[in-house]
Amino acid sequence: MTAVGGSSREGAVGGEARGAALTRQAVLDATKEVKGSLRSVEAAFTRLAARPPDPWGWSLTGVFTRYLDQGSKQVTWLHAALGSATVLTDAASEVGDTDMELGLLRMAGPKLQAAQFGTLLLATWVDFLHLADAVLRHCPMCSGEKLFADLYRVQGLMEPTLTDLASLDPERVEAATTAMPELMGKLTREFDTLQRETRETLKLGGQVIAAMQAVEMVTMLSTMKMALPRVPPSAPVTLGVGLVMSSGGVMVGSRLVVSAEWVEMMRRLVQAGVISVPAVGASVLIQSGQVMMAQANQGLPKGVREALGDSPEVRGMQVTGRAGAGMSDAPKHHVLPQEHREWFEQRGFKGDMDIDQFCVRLEQAHHEAIHGGGNWKQGRTWPGEWNRMIMEALRETEVEAGRMLTRNEVLNVVASRMKRYDIPMRFIQGRAR
Repeated sequence: MTAVGGSSREGAVGGEARGAALTRQAVLDATKEVKGSLRSVEAAFTRLAARPPDPWGWSLTGVFTRYLDQGSKQVTWLHAALGSATVLTDAASEVGDTDMELGLLRMAGPKLQAAQFGTLLLATWVDFLHLADAVLRHCPMCSGEKLFADLYRVQGLMEPTLTDLASLDPERVEAATTAMPELMGKLTREFDTLQRETRETLKLGGQVIAAMQAVEMVTMLSTMKMALPRVPPSAPVTLGVGLVMSSGGVMVGSRLVVSAEWVEMMRRLVQAGVISVPAVGASVLIQSGQVMMAQANQGLPKGVREALGDSPEVRGMQVTGRAGAGMSDAPKHHVLPQEHREWFEQRGFKGDMDIDQFCVRLEQAHHEAIHGGGNWKQGRTWPGEWNRMIMEALRETEVEAGRMLTRNEVLNVVASRMKRYDIPMRFIQGRAR
C-alpha cells in the first residue's frame, strides 16, 4: 500500500511517506464529505421542527416530537465520532514514523465508517419525516394514528443498527455496516409502501394535483430515490437532475453510482486498511439502488472489485467477522503497558489517544514470546520482555533528551520497537483492567 503514489525513482522511504500522506488526505476528504452530509441532515431537522402546524392542527411537533428527538440523539454521537476521527488524523500527521502514522489512520477508520453509515441512516430517517410532514399537511383524510405507528415501526428497524454504530466498537461497526444494504432494502420497501398508500388515499379523496406533487417531490428527493420504483411524472422532471454523476465512476448494472474521485479515495482507504472492503461494497450497493435485492454475506459488485484492483485478496473478501478470520481467541496486547498508565497520561495519552486504544491482536504463542513465556512474573525477569524493554527504552530516551517526551516522540520510539518485535501496527481498542 505504501508504494501507492510513489514513482519507481523514489526511494523506499520517500515512497512510503508520500503514500501515507495521500492516505491521510483521503481520510480528511472522506471526513469532510461525511461532515457535509451531516450538516445537511441537521439543517433538515431544524426546518422540520420550525414548521408551523397545518390547517388541521397536525405537525411533527406534539405527539410526533419523539421522532424529531431521534435525530438530535443520533447527531450527538455522530459529531463525537467525526471529532475523534479528526483528532486521530491530526495526530497521525505529527508522528515521524510512517508505519505509526498509518496505524493511527487505521484507528480513525471504524469511527469514520460508523459516522458515514450513521449519517446515511439519519438522512433516511429525514426522508421518512419529510414524507410524514407531507402526509400531515396535504392528506387530511389520512390517519395520524396510523402514521405514528408507521414511524414507530421504522424507528424500530433502524434502532439496533444505530446502536451498534454508535458504540464505535470496530467489530459491531463492521457487522452493522455489512448488514446495511439489507436494512436499506427493508426501509426502502417501508417508504415505498407509505407513499403509495398516501397516493391512493389522495386519489380517493379527490385531492388536487398539487397534493400529489408534494408527496412525489419527497420521493424524488429521497436518499433512497435510486431504489424506489418510479412514480407517474406529475412532479417536475428537473427534480431528477441530482441523479447525474460525474464520468469515470463505478458501474453497477447500467447505473453510474459514484465518481472516479470517490473511487480513488475509497481505493486508497481500503488498501491502507482504514476502511474495509465489505463497507465499500455495502456503500456501492446502497448508492446503486440495489438494496431491494441485497442480502448479507454476498460477494462484492464486479465494478467495485475492478475499481479496487480486482486482486485475489479483494476477490476473496466476503463479509466476515473476526471469528471467520480465525482470530476470535487471539489475545489483545497493550503496546503501552497498562501498569504505567499514569506515566503515559502525563505525556498526552488521554481521550481518543488513551493507552487502551493502542492494542493489537497477536497469536497466543507470539504474545507469550514477547512477554517472556506463559508465566508473566518470570517473564519480567528477562530484559527483552516487552513491558520492561519498552519502558526502559522510553526512560533512556527521556534522560538523553533532558525533558519529558512528547506524545509523538513516545510513539516514534514505540514504533521502532514494534518493528523489531514483529508486532503489526493495526491497533484495536482494548479494555482497562
